[in-house]
Amino acid sequence: MKQEIEKAKQLLTHRTDSCRLKPGDHIYAYRGLHAYSHHGIYVGEGRVIHFIPTEIVSNSNERPPCPKCQYQQNVHRGVVRTCLHCFSNGAPLRLYQYETSSLVKMLKISGTCSTSKCLSPETVVHKANELHNNNSFGRYDVVEKNCEHFATFCKTGTATSEQVNDYKSVPMVSTAVSKIKNKIRLSSG
Repeated sequence: MKQEIEKAKQLLTHRTDSCRLKPGDHIYAYRGLHAYSHHGIYVGEGRVIHFIPTEIVSNSNERPPCPKCQYQQNVHRGVVRTCLHCFSNGAPLRLYQYETSSLVKMLKISGTCSTSKCLSPETVVHKANELHNNNSFGRYDVVEKNCEHFATFCKTGTATSEQVNDYKSVPMVSTAVSKIKNKIRLSSG
């Protein structure tokens, strides 16, 4: 009975212990009071490869390198390899679910599951390592190329972000995002 309750809790919340992670797992952790989630690929030995903004936003949060993984915020950019703690910022880890039914997907929060089929764990880890070694996932863009795009690309071969797709479907948000992106393009060009 206890095992069944634990399974039901995991299905509803997707929470997982780091000891249950397997190389190739797509994991995420909530940020900003659950406003969004940060995604990455667990590659084993307590390490995660994930995609972060490629440009430094501010120098105000300079911290020494992490003693566990040597990650240093505002120094390492793009596709990075960090320890679980640096990835999650101490938030509970969650396991992204693949090959869920359309009904289950409709009932879940965006950015937590997909109906897509997965590549083999070995292929997922290889893809993540290759993108990390070459830092070759391109320029970070919160709407068109973010951490969820990176993780789903490694896991399925197709880059997508359910969080973004959900927000884009709200007309006011879609218009606001277009205006912000245009202002950014005009000011940087």
